[in-house]
This record gives sequence, C-alpha cells and structure tokens, in this order.
Amino acid sequence: MSKKLLAAALILAAVTTPAIVAEAALSLDARYDSGVQNEDGGTTEIVAYNPHTHATYIVNGETKKIEAISLNYTKDEAMTLKPFLSIDIAKTIATFDQTFEYGDLTSITVHPKENVIAVSVQAKGYNTAGYAVVLTGDGKLLGATKVGIQPDNITFTTDGTKLLTANEGEPREGYGADIVDPKGSISVIDTANSFDALTAETLFFEAFDTAEKRAELVADNVILKKNTNASEDLEPEYIAVNEASTMAYVALQENNAVATIDLTSNEVVSVKGLGFKDHSKPGNEIDLMKDGKIEIKNENYFGIYMPDGMATVTINGKDYLVTANEGDGREWGEEESENIHLNEIETDEEIVTYDTSGYDGFVEGQDYIFGARSFAIFDAETMDVVFDSGSDFETMTAQHHPEHFNASNTNVKLDNRSGKKGPEPEDVKIGKVGGEIFAYIGLERIGGVMMYNITKPASAKFVDYLNLRDFSDDIKGDVSPEGMAIITKDDKPQLIVGHEVSGTVTVLNVMDDPIAFKDVENHPYKDAIANVTKRGLFKGVNETTFAPNKPFSRSHAALVLYRLAGTPASNTTNFNDIKASATEDAVSWAVENQFISPLNNKVFGAAKPITREEFAVAVYNELKAAGQITAAEAPVYTDDVDISAHAKEAVASLKAVGIMSGTNNEFHPKQSLTRAQAAVVLDKLLK
Repeated sequence: MSKKLLAAALILAAVTTPAIVAEAALSLDARYDSGVQNEDGGTTEIVAYNPHTHATYIVNGETKKIEAISLNYTKDEAMTLKPFLSIDIAKTIATFDQTFEYGDLTSITVHPKENVIAVSVQAKGYNTAGYAVVLTGDGKLLGATKVGIQPDNITFTTDGTKLLTANEGEPREGYGADIVDPKGSISVIDTANSFDALTAETLFFEAFDTAEKRAELVADNVILKKNTNASEDLEPEYIAVNEASTMAYVALQENNAVATIDLTSNEVVSVKGLGFKDHSKPGNEIDLMKDGKIEIKNENYFGIYMPDGMATVTINGKDYLVTANEGDGREWGEEESENIHLNEIETDEEIVTYDTSGYDGFVEGQDYIFGARSFAIFDAETMDVVFDSGSDFETMTAQHHPEHFNASNTNVKLDNRSGKKGPEPEDVKIGKVGGEIFAYIGLERIGGVMMYNITKPASAKFVDYLNLRDFSDDIKGDVSPEGMAIITKDDKPQLIVGHEVSGTVTVLNVMDDPIAFKDVENHPYKDAIANVTKRGLFKGVNETTFAPNKPFSRSHAALVLYRLAGTPASNTTNFNDIKASATEDAVSWAVENQFISPLNNKVFGAAKPITREEFAVAVYNELKAAGQITAAEAPVYTDDVDISAHAKEAVASLKAVGIMSGTNNEFHPKQSLTRAQAAVVLDKLLK
C-alpha cells in the first residue's frame, strides 16, 4: 500500500473511534434460513423475542404466518434452526370475523410479563380498519379488536398495561379528487386486566387541523402536503414507549416529525418536527454521486431525518429517543416509478432530491434529500438533536467493503445507492451490557449492523460493524436487515436480526463485559486494560490472567495497530518467523508502511519484545501518516540522550499530546514495553 493510500485509509478510520474487526463485539451465533428470497423484501421481516420461552417470533411476509424458533439450540444446531410453531393469523381472524378481508401481517410484540404475543393485521382495503390480535405464546387466541386504518407497528407498553398500534393511513391509490386519504391514527388498547374483551381507543390528529395549529406545525418544519388537513397527512409509522410507560413517541416518517402521546390520559400532546441535517458542515460528509467511486465529502444539501425504527432509553432520569434515519418518499399511485415520485426529482447527476413545491415545512431556496444516513439521539422532551452519527455509516462501510460501497439490497454494484439514500438505516434497538448502554442499527441496503456505545448520549462512540452478506452474488448470505430484537439474558445478551430480502434470521453475540482478570484487580492501569480488552484489541494470556508486566512482542504491536487502523489491505511479505495469517497481514502492513522495521529480509523478530521507543515510533508514524499529530522536537526527558535520534521526534510528540509518557521524567527508551503500558497507550488512542 502506498503512503497516500495508507493515509486515506487511516483518515477514513479516524473519522470516529477506529474500527476493530478482529475479536469483535458482534459475532454470529446462529442462523435460520427460510429458504425463500424476495428482492422486493417482506420475507423474514419482523422479529420479536419472547423471554418467557427463550424463542424468537418471525413475521413471514411470504407465508403470511408467524413462525417461532427456539433459541435453546446446541452448537451443532446453530446454523440449521427450524421453526417449532407456525401460526396462521388469517385463519385465526376468520374464526371470529368471516367478513374481514385479510391484507397483510405487519408487526408483532411480546408482553413483558406474560407469555403473550400480539400482532397487527392490515385489511385488504386501503380504507378499512385493521386488527390487533392477542394470542398465547403457543398461538391460541386470547382476544382481538379493530384498530385504525393500516396498522403498521404494534407494541406493548413497558409495564404491559397497554397495547398500541401505529396506523399509517396512507393514500396508497395516490392523490386525487375521488381518492380517499385515510386519517393516520394511534390505537390504545387497555390490557391491564384481561385480553378477552379488548377495545381500542383510537387517537386522531384533528386538533391540528385549525389554521393556527397547522401554521405551528409548518413553522416547526413538519412536512405537510399543501392544501391538506394535518389529520389526513400525518402518517404514524413506528411507536417507542418510555421505560416508565407514561409516554409514547410515534414516528411520522413522511412528515419528518414525532408525535408524543401522554399514556396517562391517552392524548396526543404534541407533534414536533425533527429539523434537517446540514451536509455542508464538517462531520456530515456524504457520497451523493452515483459515479462508480467513493467520494465522501461535504455537499450543499439538507438531509430530512424521516426515521423509521425508533427506540427510547432513560439515562440519569432523562428520556431520549434514538432514531434510524431512513428517509421515505410518498410512493403511492399507479403512476409512480422506482426513481421518480410525486415528491422526488432526479437530476442529471442522479441525485434524488425532494420536490418541495407541493409541500409546506421546508425552507425556501434549500435543496433536500431523503434520510440522514445516520442514527440520531434526540431529547425526548424537546426533540432537539443530542447526537448524530454524521458520516460514520458511509465511512465505515467504505472502509469495510470498498468494492461494494453503497450497494443496494438487490445488487452488489459499487455506488448504486449513493444518489438515493445511501446505506439506509432501517431499525434501531437498545441493549444494556453490564453498566453500559448500546444502540444497534441495521442498514437496509448494503447490509449489516452498526453498534454504538450511547452510555453518554452526547458523546456516543462507534464500537463495531458486522456485515454477514456474501457479496459474491447479488442476494447471498444475510441481505437487508429490517426488524431486530434484543435478547436480554444477563449471562448471554444477544441481538436477533431479520433480513427481509435473503429470508434469513441471524442471532448475534453481543460483547460481554471485560474478563475480570485476577492479576489486574488492583493494578493502576485496570481501567485501560478493561477497555482495550472489551474493544477487542487483544486478550489476556488466558481467561483469568492478563499478565500486565509481561513484555509486549513486536508482532503483537503490529497486530493491535493494524486492528486499530481497521485492517487495511497490504502486500504480503513472507517472514520465516510468522505463521498465523492474521499476524502475517498485520506485520506486512506495518513493515510496508515503515511503522516497524524487520530484523532482516527473512526475519521480522516476531517474538522479540518491542522497546518503548520502537512502539513510540510505530504509533507516531501511524498517526503522522493520517495527519493526526503535529511534530514536537524539544528534548523532554532527563534520559533524552538514551533515545535514538530517529525516535526523538516520536517520543516528544506523543508526550506533547498525552498519548505516551515516561515516569519520573524518564522515558526508559530501551526498556521492553509491557502489556499494561501498551494498554494505556491504546486506551488513549481509542478515546
């Protein structure tokens, strides 16, 4: 790899916390393959975890049934999971309503305290009320009730006392004088006492139809079709309930807004716009050109958040809303095509933009694109942005899959989705591991799951990206994550991911707490050791021993720096003392880029301890190649005379930025670096 390409790779990795792909936080544990693929999606689309039976339920859009898969599998069974239960919802509804014309099974949820599930079902008619159906975990009918039109999402409140549906009410036949645009709504069902006599209280948005209220929505950048009542144009997509079960937050995706429902009074208390993302600002870079190359840069466009999946989390007593900012066009009516919609135009550069002429809520003179290619954390009370992942998703996918960057979920062509919505974040789930809080975001187009630590919402950090798609064919492996679910078992937290195009469901292992190494319990560098171990840079010498004072070898130094850089490609250099392929790649990279010098052309010196000054030079050169550090040349230690001439700048520079220093004003350049000392430096690089 040339120095120029290396610098580009390192800058790519340095946009956020560096990507660590070995010993990663996410890994495959099990898979179910339905055997049915569909490039239009809708196969194994929505998943829900049942903690009462340790099983996952899957909405199968092809069979129109609910399938249940036990997660009590053995290691030999992990790649060949099979359903133990299939529930035909159409037949179930026919037992109590033979007049209902079944349309689509859209969502499923599990009661938090009982072995009970609930599903939402849309009618065949676009202007006909749907159903919420409640069943036992093994599929026996408990109760059902009509809800609003086109229920798309269903969820129990956190305490299980209420069941909610988001009823989209889309004008699926298009707009026109003789076509009804159904009213969007939220249905609230009391489940506190029983499930056998359910009734729904359906909440509408008529209160926002007055001229004054509509003007307030528009001023807050809520997107509304001109000359249309808010009650008809607001379209609920997804519901997230806070931990106290007092508030529900409803995504109004096409409107770029969120409605807040007070669950103590079953009242819509607000509809707030989410604003726009300025892609001209540093950190919000984007690849907007479908030109067959990766070019992530600032553009003079504004992204419309338009979240699909959402989740809530309470941190230090404050509620936050976490959103997957997909973007969505109003693709209704027979005249619509793949790329040109009533509210979209396509320029010669193949950039799909929003045609704002028929809509209120935009700022005149600005150009808008669908989605924000990110996940965001909002203050749930004010809907102010607390954190946005910026350009991370495109940066990380470019780093991991440069030949298939911004591919679609129906083909693996480079740059195929750059002009439309990029990786298209679809869903987000929140899970806790020990004392840490993590967000998992599925990317619908290129595929894979992003993982972030959001324990401190305003400074959320990238942790890992796992993509199990096989890019050797257009649809192979696990393609197009749609719904996800968290397995909350303390001994083994996991993530379930449903892939709607490939028809597969994966069970992913989620990073455990750092191993409690017995020999570092009272070590002054305990926290640094825990962090680099958790982040997968390196392990202990065994499950209970870290060996903090053991020398750090030259090959190990190459390996951790290689992981920190995101494992960039390099030309293989064969050394007689390197056997493992992963280590060979790392050493080849370190030697090719002159970070660590071999002993000679045939021997790297893999097992030889790396000295403190050698490690300082390697770290400094890596940062310098990426333009991440400024040289400092003044002598800084009393033993400066012992520091090799070629290492003085590196040692001084790392001390100046607080990454690596000595003790008692001495650097001890020729001493072997210990594993604990390496952990301290790496921990500072991660931070």
